Amino acid sequence: MAQRKYHTVTVTPVCKAGAAVDDADVLFNPIKIPGACPRDAASLLKSIVMVDTDDHNIAVDLYFFQVSKDLGTLGDVINITDANALLAKPLGCVTMPAVSGLGDYVLGGISTLADVDLVVQSDGDDNDEGAIYVAGVATGTKTYTASGLVFTFGFEVL
Repeated sequence: MAQRKYHTVTVTPVCKAGAAVDDADVLFNPIKIPGACPRDAASLLKSIVMVDTDDHNIAVDLYFFQVSKDLGTLGDVINITDANALLAKPLGCVTMPAVSGLGDYVLGGISTLADVDLVVQSDGDDNDEGAIYVAGVATGTKTYTASGLVFTFGFEVL
């Protein structure tokens, strides 16, 4: 079967819940994005959609890696060591914008970031399904529910 040129993957990270996170706090540690790219090959991250069911309307910094390494303790300031950051094989960082007027559905919001154009590649030593990982860092003080954010990533196979 031929591989599609474009595809999406939706994930729901486990967010720090029950207590407020502040700017630069770890909101969620790496979650797998399975099938982001062909095994040991690259894809282009084209778009990101964030559904904020907690209706916070703040930006989230997204860190992309080939290998899963925690950014730190949920709810605490990001404190990954240089050594672990290098072992995680960083692919890039993107700020997911806050929901503005367009996309606000009163009880929540949908934020879209188009034309990301970040080249991502799976690490064949870490997985066999073309996965990459994403972690999130808060950019403001809010209290989330565990499943308050849902992300859909759009990829183009290179």
